[in-house]
Amino acid sequence: MVSDLKQCNTIGSWWTSLNVPKHYAFVALILLGIILEFIVHIQLQIAIVYTHFYYLIFVIAGLWYGRKAVFIALFFGVLHITDAYLTIGTIPADALIRASMFVIVAFVVGLIAEQMNCYRDLLLERNRELTESNSQLELSQKAFETANKKLSLLSSITRHDIKNQLMGLMTFIELSKVKCKDPDIQHYLEREDTAAQSILRQIEFTKNYENIGVLAPEWQDIGKQIETLKTSLPLGDVEVSVNVKGLEIFADPILEKVFENLIENSRRHGERVRHISITTMQYTPDTLAIVYDDDGIGIHEADKERIFMKGFGKNTGLGMFLSREILAITGLSIKESGEYGKGARFEILIPKGKFRFVQPPSNTV
Repeated sequence: MVSDLKQCNTIGSWWTSLNVPKHYAFVALILLGIILEFIVHIQLQIAIVYTHFYYLIFVIAGLWYGRKAVFIALFFGVLHITDAYLTIGTIPADALIRASMFVIVAFVVGLIAEQMNCYRDLLLERNRELTESNSQLELSQKAFETANKKLSLLSSITRHDIKNQLMGLMTFIELSKVKCKDPDIQHYLEREDTAAQSILRQIEFTKNYENIGVLAPEWQDIGKQIETLKTSLPLGDVEVSVNVKGLEIFADPILEKVFENLIENSRRHGERVRHISITTMQYTPDTLAIVYDDDGIGIHEADKERIFMKGFGKNTGLGMFLSREILAITGLSIKESGEYGKGARFEILIPKGKFRFVQPPSNTV
């Protein structure tokens, strides 16, 4: 902002010097005005034109001294009236009017100059405060980044150590199943194994959740992303058709976790899912929807919102919660709108400005 203010100055010119009052220069102007008054008005008896020079004095006085310039104007007004009286023996109306104009011009220029100086000082003060705030913000941001790195490192090390210990525990559970044939103990070992598997999934969840919002959002090709997922996930007999060609959305870099979780849920809980389709539709004039459909049993009406709550579900109860959190980073949302018994239907709503087509869409729903 300071650099912007400097652009208002005519650097290197005489005009820059007018920004700072120079008393000796102002005294010289006043003396010059007095000399003109006596030479031009009294000796040459010319009562007009030369007085225009006074306005230069009043303007400079107003810029430097504010409304105090009125006293300078009064001085020259009285001097002009006195010279007129000495010259013609009377006080003419034009001399009075001209003296009044001196005072008015000086007052207006001085008032405007004071307001401008006030705004300038206020602007500079706000700029100083903003600069200090930016400095504090930068320090806070650096401290936050440092703390975040330390926490991430601690979390990563802790998670790694827990997983190692957990894998050892699960190995001993498997060995215990082989060694022990007691049905009751076998039952307890199965429950222990189930609990250990659940802990392992929750640890993986903390890793995914830790990555949310760490990297800046970016434009992502949804069609390519899902096609890549199809080759990496164990789909079995499930067919996944994708018709979102050319669609890019602005979202967190781990957006693929949303589609991975949807496909995994269909496989785990859909019971009879054989086909999954992913398409787009115009939800409102300003909102595009990515529509995810499967042909499984669907979701009960009472559970349509609960599935996005942390802890709800048969597995970790964190997948759909994580999906909603990932989408919310850039203002996207998700809801379930399917009919129970006919399959699940998820609609990912993308507001205007967060989606674009790199080529015209085709066959949208």
